[in-house]
Amino acid sequence: FYENRLYTFPSAADRESRVSLVQVDGFFDRGRTRQNRAEAEAVVRELQRRCRDSRLRGQSVGVVTFNLPQQNLIDDLLTEVCRTDPALEAWAYEREDPLFIKNLENVQGDERDVILFSVGYGPDVDGKVFMNFGPLNQEGGWRRLNVAVTRARQEMMVFSTLQPEQIDLSRTSARGVAALRAFLEYARGGRLETAASIGTASPDSCIAAEICRRLAALGYESQTMVGRSAYRIDIGILNPDDPSRYLLGVLLDGSAYAQARTTRDREIAQIAVLQGLGWEIHRIWTMDWWNNCEKEMQALLTHIESRRAALLTAPPEAPAEIPDEQLPDHPKLAAALPDPVSAASAYQAAELPETPIDADTWLLPQTAPLIMKAVEAVLKAEAPICEGLLFRRVLQSFGISRAGARIQGRMAQLLQRMDISFTCEGGQKTYWAKGQAPEAYEGFRTAGSGDSRREARDLPPRETANAVCALLKEQIGLPREDLIRETARLLGYARSGSLVTAAIASGIDFALQQGRICEQQDGYLTLK
Repeated sequence: FYENRLYTFPSAADRESRVSLVQVDGFFDRGRTRQNRAEAEAVVRELQRRCRDSRLRGQSVGVVTFNLPQQNLIDDLLTEVCRTDPALEAWAYEREDPLFIKNLENVQGDERDVILFSVGYGPDVDGKVFMNFGPLNQEGGWRRLNVAVTRARQEMMVFSTLQPEQIDLSRTSARGVAALRAFLEYARGGRLETAASIGTASPDSCIAAEICRRLAALGYESQTMVGRSAYRIDIGILNPDDPSRYLLGVLLDGSAYAQARTTRDREIAQIAVLQGLGWEIHRIWTMDWWNNCEKEMQALLTHIESRRAALLTAPPEAPAEIPDEQLPDHPKLAAALPDPVSAASAYQAAELPETPIDADTWLLPQTAPLIMKAVEAVLKAEAPICEGLLFRRVLQSFGISRAGARIQGRMAQLLQRMDISFTCEGGQKTYWAKGQAPEAYEGFRTAGSGDSRREARDLPPRETANAVCALLKEQIGLPREDLIRETARLLGYARSGSLVTAAIASGIDFALQQGRICEQQDGYLTLK
C-alpha cells in the first residue's frame, strides 16, 4: 500500500536505504492528549505485519515519535496487543536488538535496521493545522530531526496524517519546520531540499570551533580532527604542563560519529580502541550542548582539571597522536569487544541434588549439615542473593514447596549459626558469599533463562544500582522513566511491568543514596 523509494544516506558510505511515506487518515488531538491515535494504530499494525512476515521478521525495528505522549500511546497500544499475542511480544523484545519506542528527545545513540517514524502532529479534528511542532520550533530543532532520521540502517517508514503542503513556511521561521516539510516531500517521492535552506555548516564543526574558542580563552591549546586513522579525535586538548602530549580527547556525535556502521562501532568500538591507544576520552552530545552549553563546558573543564592533576602526581604514557595504521575491520573488532549486555554474566542457578524430606525431618538436628551444605552451594553460585530467593532455592532442593513459620525460622537460625554476611538494602536482606565485599562489588547479572531465570523481585538493589551506573556511563544521562526501561532491557527483562519497574526503581534510589548518581534540575539522572 505504499511505494518504496531508494536513496543514499550521505553520512554512510555506499549504503542504500529506503524511505517511504505512509499516509494515515486521522487527526492530531492538539487540545487534550496531544496524540494521534490513527498513526499509533497504524504503527502497531505494521509491527504485527513484520512479525508475521518471514522475510521481514529478521530485521530489527525501532519506533520514533515527535513527542512523549505519542510515544506513550504507541507503547500502551503495543502492550495491549502483546497480552493476546505472545508471538509478537517475543519477536519484539526477546532478541539481540529488541524493539525500542522513543521520541526525538531521547533517541540519540540508538540504531535499528528499520525505523517507523510517527509524526503525530497534523490537522486537528476540524482540519486546522497549527505551525507548532514541539522541539522542531526551537533553536536547533532541525538537528533533532536529523538525529531521528539517521537512526535507520536499511529502511524508514514515515507515518503521517500531515501532508507536506499543509506546512505553511510563511507562518514560521523555524528551520526545523522547514526541514520537516522537505523531509516529508522526499519521503513522498519528491526531491530532498539542499542543506542551504536549512543550514550548511556541519553542526559538529560549529560545536568543535566554539569549544576550541572557549578553551583558548581559558589558556588551553587544542586541535581538531587529530590523527589519520579510521577513528579520529574531534578535539585534542594539549597538556599545558607538557605541550608535547595531549591531555584529553573530546568526541562529538557529528559526521565522524555518523560514519560508523553500527551503534556498536560508535558507542563501544571507538571508545575502546582510543582508550587502548592511551587516550582519556570526554563525550559531548550535540543535543546536550544545544540545550545547555555552559553545563557541558563546565563538565569538560572539570574533567580537564582532574586529568591534569592526575598526570602531575603520576604521569602515565599518553599518546602523541593516533597511529597511522589501519584499525581492524568491523567484524573482527566487534568480536574482540564486549557490549554492555554480554559483558554482564548471565544469572546461573546452583545445581543442587534433590533430597526430598518432610517438614518434620527438616526440623531435626541431624538434617542441619545437609541444609547448611545446600546454603553454601547456593551462595557459591548465586551470591549476592536476596533472602527470599535463597530460602526458595534451598527449600525446593528438599522438595518443600510451602514454608511455614517453623521452617523459615529454622532456616534463619541456621544462617545465623553459619555467620553469613548480609546487607539490608531497599527493604530486603541480601546474602553474600565468603570473600565477597559488598562495598567493592561492581558486577551485575542478566536475568538468565529457563530454570536459572531470576525474577525481578529477586534483584538485589546494589546489583541493580551497578547496572544503572553501567548504563549511565554509556548514555551520559536519562530521564528516570527511560532509565528504568533501558536498565530492564540491559538486565534481560523484555517488558517493564510493575515488578520490574519497582525493582529497578529500588536500584536507582540505592544508587542515589550512595551518591553514585545524581538527579539534574531537568530531571535527568547522571553519574555523579
